[in-house]
Amino acid sequence: MLLLDYPSHQRRLLPLLAKVCMMSSASNFMKNVYVKRTPEISKAIHVYSSALKATLTWQNMTTLQECREACGGQGLKTENRLGIFKAEFDVQSTFEGDNNVLLQQVSKALYTEFLTTQRKKKPFKGLGLEHLNGPCPVIPHSLTSDILRSSKFQMDLFCLRERDLLKQFAEEVARYLAQGESRERALMLSYQIAEDLARAFTERTILQIFLEDEMNAPAGSLKDVLGLLRSMYVMVCIDESASFLRYGYLSRDNVATVRKEVMILCSELRPHALAIVDSFGIPDAFLSPLAFDWIEANALSSGSE
Repeated sequence: MLLLDYPSHQRRLLPLLAKVCMMSSASNFMKNVYVKRTPEISKAIHVYSSALKATLTWQNMTTLQECREACGGQGLKTENRLGIFKAEFDVQSTFEGDNNVLLQQVSKALYTEFLTTQRKKKPFKGLGLEHLNGPCPVIPHSLTSDILRSSKFQMDLFCLRERDLLKQFAEEVARYLAQGESRERALMLSYQIAEDLARAFTERTILQIFLEDEMNAPAGSLKDVLGLLRSMYVMVCIDESASFLRYGYLSRDNVATVRKEVMILCSELRPHALAIVDSFGIPDAFLSPLAFDWIEANALSSGSE
């Protein structure tokens, strides 16, 4: 029996695969924005790069660790290079800026945008914040599988969270200012909501970027798989984040329904797992022995010893 045919291994690895695909799409978006940069979008580049750098590098380490553990003792062998990758990529969490600080910069930028629109009485424009100009999304009380997989519901939920957290962040900073704190100090003291807001902005951005790529894909099996990856990403984001319960965006029953949906999506993604990984076009020469016949590879290692 293959390891990936165990439901527990599917739950450990397939959500990571979905996140890799979603974040790869966001990474390509960031590259395109940078290549076509103009002085007018320098601020947007800073916000997007700060948000994505922090999120993607953290996810990189999470993925490596889970894959290492999922491979058991084989994941520790030098020839399989998982340990080497962990040592090599760990520095990404702090170089070019500590990830926690970068997320705070994202929230500060969003706070500035909020104040500017309030002061000038103009609508939000840029950074995907245009959704803040419309009415507040309404989330159904009871969630079915069809609703959970609806791209409209997914965007509504992520936009609702971002909208509410931005408002809460501005209100908390205002309370500290009213108590006589400096603006810098008020922003520092509001770091908890600031981090939640930055994560909400980043996850909504990643979803929005992927949705555009999905919409441009021709109808057929590819588009169906992209839809599964998107839904898996959203469901796992909900399942892993306390914010949806903490701030009341979803009920306990709805969060429990999301958790069950993750398992269903795992079983539906399982047949496509290898094809999705192959789609990255990584040459066989770059792969470790563990990616092939690991039993034979171990026998050869023992024989050479």
